[in-house]
Amino acid sequence: MSAYRCGRVALLAMGLSFGLGTAAHAAEFTFGQKAATPEDWYVTIGARGVMQPSYPGSDSYKVRPGLILSIARASERNVFRSVDDNPSIALWNGNAFRAGVVGRLDWGRSESDSDRLRGMGDVDFSIEAGGFAELYPLDWLRVRAELRYGMGGFEGLRGDLRADAIFREGPWRFAIGPRLSYASSGYMETYFGVTDTQSIMSTLLMNPLPTYQARSGFDQVGATAQLNYTFENGFEAGIFGTYGHLLGDAADSPLVEEKNQFTAGVSLSYTFNMGQGLW
Repeated sequence: MSAYRCGRVALLAMGLSFGLGTAAHAAEFTFGQKAATPEDWYVTIGARGVMQPSYPGSDSYKVRPGLILSIARASERNVFRSVDDNPSIALWNGNAFRAGVVGRLDWGRSESDSDRLRGMGDVDFSIEAGGFAELYPLDWLRVRAELRYGMGGFEGLRGDLRADAIFREGPWRFAIGPRLSYASSGYMETYFGVTDTQSIMSTLLMNPLPTYQARSGFDQVGATAQLNYTFENGFEAGIFGTYGHLLGDAADSPLVEEKNQFTAGVSLSYTFNMGQGLW
């Protein structure tokens, strides 16, 4: 190849590289980079104690721990986070839109949780992983959706749709809004269905249960209210309560003792600066 042609190839490669770099920079800006300078990253970590039904549809309650985990840029520090948001990391952040990855641990179900479950066997814990997206149509209104795939005790999709009206007064923050959850047949069959074998076993154990098939669909609707106080040293404390009502095949399951489900709890978290350099 002549020196002239080599030079043309080199110039073309440089131009292509510059064009791709410019496009990548534009895409990065579009997804929420408000400034060219790197931002500090902040980690919020904490725990919550939650009193909730022993299993979906139970009329008895138990206290379980919950994890609070969030990683955000400095410009996202004041973004609202609900107590029932699952641990997540925002990968895209705009003025009114955020999206990223989310995870959740499902504790499963023990046959000993209720006489109604005798002969059903235990449900092992599951790990749910997926994505979330949230939108702020107004400064005081947040809409968030999560879609996760569970593996372990059950296998299938779970989704949540939430809206929160947010009111702030100094270090205090109050939020309230509706909740709606969806579950695929893998989850519904595990927690609300009764197989032929389970029906036989439960009947032999003096707990007669009919065979029941639970199909995919919306399984619960309700609302959550929460009150938080932010301290000047990075700590935040909160209390919250949720009411949920089982729907569809979940509500009609022979395993359900109570269609009205209540959850309440307290939370404590701490936010600290990790510096720059994540992405």
